[in-house]
Amino acid sequence: MSGAEFNPKILNPNDYTPVGDIMVLALCIVMSVVLFINRMRKGSSYRIMAAMIITIYFASVTSILYRMAMFADVIDPLFVYVTRIANHTFLSFLQVTNVLYLREPLWMKTDGYKRFIAVITVIAAAPIIIDIIGIVFRFGFYIDGSVIHSDFTIYPISYSAFELIMFYLIIRYRNRIIKQVFFCLIAVNALSLILTAVQGMFNQASFTTFVHIIPAVGLLFLFHGNPYDAETGAVSASLYFNELKDCLERKIPLVMIRCCISDFNNQMRHKPELRLAFNRFFKQSVKRGVLYRASDGKLLLTVRKSKKGNFDRVVSNMLDNFYLEYDEIGIDYKLIVSEIVPEITDPSDYVRFFDLIESDMKSNETHWVTDDDVKRFISTRYILTELEDITKKRDLEDERVLVYCQPVFNIVSGSYDTAEALMRLKLPDVGLVFPDKFIPIAEKYGLIHQLSLTILNKTCGVIRELIAEGYMLNRISVNFSTLDLKYENFSEEVQDIIIRNDIPFDKIAIEMTESRSDTEFNRLKTQVTELQGLGIKFYLDDFGTGYSNFERIMEIPFDIIKFDRSLLLESVKNDSSKYMVSTFASMFNDLNYSVLFEGVEDERDEEHCRGMFAKYLQGYKYSKPVPISELRKFFRKEA
Repeated sequence: MSGAEFNPKILNPNDYTPVGDIMVLALCIVMSVVLFINRMRKGSSYRIMAAMIITIYFASVTSILYRMAMFADVIDPLFVYVTRIANHTFLSFLQVTNVLYLREPLWMKTDGYKRFIAVITVIAAAPIIIDIIGIVFRFGFYIDGSVIHSDFTIYPISYSAFELIMFYLIIRYRNRIIKQVFFCLIAVNALSLILTAVQGMFNQASFTTFVHIIPAVGLLFLFHGNPYDAETGAVSASLYFNELKDCLERKIPLVMIRCCISDFNNQMRHKPELRLAFNRFFKQSVKRGVLYRASDGKLLLTVRKSKKGNFDRVVSNMLDNFYLEYDEIGIDYKLIVSEIVPEITDPSDYVRFFDLIESDMKSNETHWVTDDDVKRFISTRYILTELEDITKKRDLEDERVLVYCQPVFNIVSGSYDTAEALMRLKLPDVGLVFPDKFIPIAEKYGLIHQLSLTILNKTCGVIRELIAEGYMLNRISVNFSTLDLKYENFSEEVQDIIIRNDIPFDKIAIEMTESRSDTEFNRLKTQVTELQGLGIKFYLDDFGTGYSNFERIMEIPFDIIKFDRSLLLESVKNDSSKYMVSTFASMFNDLNYSVLFEGVEDERDEEHCRGMFAKYLQGYKYSKPVPISELRKFFRKEA
C-alpha cells in the first residue's frame, strides 16, 4: 500500500479479516427469521430485540467499511473517521439494548429507572465523544497526513463496564428468573468476555462484532426461541394471549376454534393414524390461522377475519373437514367456535369462558358461542371476583356470606335438635346466589376454604346465642370440602374458631364427602381422629352417590352416615331395592353409626325411612333451608 505510512507497533494490517463480520451478517438473517416466526406480541421486548438485530447488521457493515478504508491504497481520513465513529456508535447502542432488554424478564422496578438509563447512556457515549475530541485535538486515534495514530482507546473500558452491569443485574435479580435462565444468561456473557480476551491475546479485531452479539443471541433464543411444537406444528398456548391482546387493542376481528380431544397428548404419541390425520387436516384446512396447544392437550385455532370472501363458509368447510377426519379416527372431541366478544376484554378470561362452556358440553359436540353463553360467563366472572375478594379479605364476619339452615328431625326424641348449616352468598349486583352457582367455582379456583371457615364462625356465633337464650340443641353440622383438608393447620383453624366463640366442641359437627385419593383419605383420617377427640361429631355426606368404599368408611370413625335422596328413591322402586338399602342402613346401625336420610319430602317418604333404621330425617317435609336465625322456630327451650 502506497498511500499511507503504517507503524506496525500501532496497527497490524493482519489483525482483521472480514470473515467474522460476514458471519455476523449471516447470523442476522437467521435471527430475523427466528424473530419473525415467533408469535409473541410486538411489545417492548420484541421492539428492543428487533432494534438489536438492526444494530448488529449496521455494526457489521460499518466494521467492514472502516477496515476497508483503513487499508485502502489512498486513505480518506473523513471516511475513516465517519465509519469508525459509526461502528463504535452501533456497538455501544447494542450494549445499551442488551441491558434494556433485561428489564422485563428481571422485573426491574420503575423507581430510579430514568436515572439508570442516564448512567448507561453516559457510559455508552463516553468512548464516542472522547474519540471525536481526540480527532479534533490530535490524541488517541487520529490521522496525521498519511500516518494513522492509535495511541489508546477507552472503548474496551466501556465494553467491560457494560458487561459488569449485565452481571450485576443478572445476579441481583436472580430470584426473579428460573435457575436455567439464570445460568444461561451468566454463561453467554462470560463467553463474550472470554472470547474478547482470546481475541486480544492474538492481537485480532476480526471478531469484535461477533463477540458483542453473543449476549443478544442468547436473549433471542432464551426468550424468542422456536414457539412451534414439532409434533403438531402448534404454538405454545402462552403466546395465544399476546395475539389476543393485540387483536383486542387494535379491534381486529378474530375467530377462535377451541378443540378438546379426549386424552390428546397420549393419543398423539401412540396413534400414528391420529398424527397423520391431524397433519392432513391442518395442511388442507388451516391456510392462514395460528394453532396453539396447551399443556393439557387442548388446541385453539385462531384466524383473523378478512374483509374479502365469505369467512363463515371458510369456517364451515374447516369444520366439515374435521368431521371427515373424526369419522375415520373416532376419537371423542368437543369443539367451541367463537369470535372476540365485546364484553370480554381480558385475554385470560377467554380460557375461563371456553372452560365454562366445555363443562356443559357432551362428547362429539360443536358449540357456537351465543349471547346466553356470554351472559352466563359474565355472571360467573362476577361471582369469581367476589369470591377472590372474600378470600383476600379473610373476614370471618363477611356480610356477603350468609348461613342458612335446614332443621333435622330426631325420630327418637320426636323433636328438632340438630340442623345442617348451608351456605349462600348475597352479592351487591345480583342478590342471593345459591350453592350450585358458586361452590363449583370456589372449588375450581381454590377459594372454598375461606367460605368454609366463615360459615363455621357464623354458625358458632348463632349457637352461642341460642344456648344463652335457653334453646335445646345437640349440634349444628357444617359442610367442609375435601379441599379444606389440604391445609395443614385445618384442625387448628377449626378449634380456634370454636374456642373464640366460647361454645362446647360437641355443639359442632363436620360434614364431609368420601375421599377418593389415598392422600385425601389419610388427611381425613388424621383430622377426624384429632377433632373427634375434642367432642366434634363427623358426618359422612352423600352416601350412595357415585363412589363408596366400605373399607375406607370402616377405617374412619364417622358418627352419622347421611343417605342421599337417590337411595331413598331407589328403595321405593321394588322390594329388592328396599332390601338392599335397608341392609346398608341396618349394617351401619349395628356398627353404632347413626343413619340420617336426606330428601324426605312427604309422609310416605318418612314412613319408608322409619322402616329402614333411620334415626334422623331431613328434607322439605320438615322445612326448606331457612336463615339460621329462624331455627328458633324449630328448637325447643329448656323448661
